[in-house]
Amino acid sequence: MGVIMENQYKLNTLRHWYLADYEWKGEKVLLVWGQFYNRPGFYEGMNGHTSIVQSIKINQEEKEYEIQTKNNLYHCSFDSCFFERQDDSPYKLPEYETIKAEYYKPVNTEGVSTNDMILVVADYNDYYFESLIYQNPDGSKGKYSGYPHIGMFTDTFLINGDREPYEYDEESEYIDIRYYVDEGSFEFYSLDTGERNLWIENRGDSTLYIYGCGSEIKLEPGKRVLALKKKYSSV
Repeated sequence: MGVIMENQYKLNTLRHWYLADYEWKGEKVLLVWGQFYNRPGFYEGMNGHTSIVQSIKINQEEKEYEIQTKNNLYHCSFDSCFFERQDDSPYKLPEYETIKAEYYKPVNTEGVSTNDMILVVADYNDYYFESLIYQNPDGSKGKYSGYPHIGMFTDTFLINGDREPYEYDEESEYIDIRYYVDEGSFEFYSLDTGERNLWIENRGDSTLYIYGCGSEIKLEPGKRVLALKKKYSSV
């Protein structure tokens, strides 16, 4: 069993982690990406990646993968795997599909209608953005593009729906969400949800502060809040 330090995590713990290839000196190497805890020289919750992976073992008793790099053994619990990212390379992990079936917890969309959308955010994602969940008026799954804009003084993140305004019968159905990013918080400066109620869910480990929806929102980990209610909504 690994060393337990004062913040409850073992030495060299990774959370919200996944394995992915990285191009290095003309070759593809395997690294682990995630948030570091109890890693000497790193601040708690720091996002980053390990050095090249040497071996991967399953520890069923501890319910974790033990991933060895050149200099460190990392503890990667089953339930903190970033499954959405790992799905791009499922063959990288032994028994991945079996473990995912037991430990993956998708966003709960029960009761979410075409009048709602859920913005999923987390501290382990760049710019806090994880996904946007909504339906088109015809009931099909909504698609979007999300990308950062690097500014001279502050960075912003932009999310657009999969169609341009002129492709809809009503321009109000167009989605255009933009926010400024700061440490531990973000602030909307454009919030066109296509006449949908906006729910925001925090899937991360730390509290996020959200501005631009009226009053300040303090969103605790694991919580969901109705951030924007459209004028004629019955919610």
